[in-house]
Amino acid sequence: MKKGYLHVITGDGKGKTTASVGLAVRAVGFGMKVFYAQLFKEEASETKQLKKLGIKYMGYSAKHPYFKKYGDEELDASKGGCLAFVKDAFAEAERGQYDMLVIDELGPALSAGWISEEEASELIKNKPEKLELVLTGRGFPQDILKLGDYVSEIRNIKHPYEKGVGARKGIEE
Repeated sequence: MKKGYLHVITGDGKGKTTASVGLAVRAVGFGMKVFYAQLFKEEASETKQLKKLGIKYMGYSAKHPYFKKYGDEELDASKGGCLAFVKDAFAEAERGQYDMLVIDELGPALSAGWISEEEASELIKNKPEKLELVLTGRGFPQDILKLGDYVSEIRNIKHPYEKGVGARKGIEE
């Protein structure tokens, strides 16, 4: 490929991670070298299969602030760790000459202020030209959406969570 494009998969509906996993599987099936970096999820069900397919996987498993109350010091450390993780993912994608980098759940990191819009924009704008970049999550700022070549919104119409059903292994996690 001559040019890598930016995909942003966002919205309040279920399926953003699923869509990015599908893109990663399709790319590796075509012979592309894929790196999947995932924020805020502790060893999600898909990680074993991604690794079996030869997709490099890296995870940052701090809990999202929506799901955990942080003290000031712990919050600062988690924010710093999150930013370092994302920067490392971009650096590894360039070092390893990956064809595709997926950063799953970057949207919530931006909306929670764990990564600034300026920092994310800088990383996106400076990505290797041939790198296909896939970003997922709800809460992307408009300026990041404007950078996207593909912007898809997954909208929630109905979800069992609204009736108190938690995330189920193999379906939501």
